[in-house]
Amino acid sequence: MKKLGLSTYENDNKPTDKKFAYIIDESIMVNREKLLLILGVSAEHPGHPLKHEDVTVVSMKSCGCFKGDDIKQEIEKSIEKNGAKPEYVISDQAHNLTNGISQSGLLHHIDISHAMGTCLKHAYGNEPDFVNFTTILGKVRLQYHLTDKAYLLPPNMRSIARFMNMNSWVDWGNKMLGCFASLPKEMQDAYSFVLDYKELLVELKTAVAAVEHIETICKTEGFNLANSKKCKNYITRHIIGNANNRRAMFGIKILEYLKQQEEKLNDIYESRNISSDIIESTFGVFKQKKSPNKLYGITPFVLFIPLHAKLENKSATKTFNFKKRLCNVKLKDIDTFANNHMSTNWVTVRTKQLKNVG
Repeated sequence: MKKLGLSTYENDNKPTDKKFAYIIDESIMVNREKLLLILGVSAEHPGHPLKHEDVTVVSMKSCGCFKGDDIKQEIEKSIEKNGAKPEYVISDQAHNLTNGISQSGLLHHIDISHAMGTCLKHAYGNEPDFVNFTTILGKVRLQYHLTDKAYLLPPNMRSIARFMNMNSWVDWGNKMLGCFASLPKEMQDAYSFVLDYKELLVELKTAVAAVEHIETICKTEGFNLANSKKCKNYITRHIIGNANNRRAMFGIKILEYLKQQEEKLNDIYESRNISSDIIESTFGVFKQKKSPNKLYGITPFVLFIPLHAKLENKSATKTFNFKKRLCNVKLKDIDTFANNHMSTNWVTVRTKQLKNVG
């Protein structure tokens, strides 16, 4: 797998489209390291949510910490290797990513999912009823865990990207409101707090529905002036119209985001990618496949990533010369890749150290 992955990474790492874009992100910590990943994708939206087969792995590097200068350097290396600049870059709003992309002088689109999460956080993050309700949900999960009341417990709230993943517990809360009258008496007593936050839950249901509507349009059809106008009309009618102050503020923040992204378009008919979901999915597949032993950190197993992207579409296997690629890559080439792109593997160091005893 490593041989085939290295062959793919070194020989197929240039985007096939003349006009291409970058999607950049860094993984969560694995031991003391992160993986910085740059994906190449067609600058023109393909007319469907991006799939693994639509992207090319341009660059991979592991490090304990990536600063803006480091990200700028990796972008410049990839541009030099490709012989061309991307039309634009998509990433979340992490300061180091934003700083590095800004230093590189490239056009930067903020990922729509992270942007919507930021809008929700700005409008509701510090609101007393929101804070109180989410605190109660956390306590209830602990209190009723493994009891006869646990079958109605709310979904777990993620500690990371919490505002990007609100739909599950907001949906739970509204369904509890709908079926509350038919619950057994002991269940009504246990979950009576939901009734106290009915107004908040109904309001959040509308907000989450708006986010899902906007994301579906922009991820499925691409971001262009026409779709942006659709989204703005929806927000004006369903969020800002007859809204309280915080819901109106939520809508205004979305309108500001859409306007900022519109200004970066070159043509009225241009349709761009504006989602980094595919890179999040890539990290998810990698996490599922890698060793559960966190002591390993980021290892040459990351070569699975370019191979997975290349062969995700099974029809690609018909033209993929497995034998030739396996013969052309030596084990020492994998070691060289690890030395240039990966940090120290402490499990290997431990093994060698203990072997030297006696």
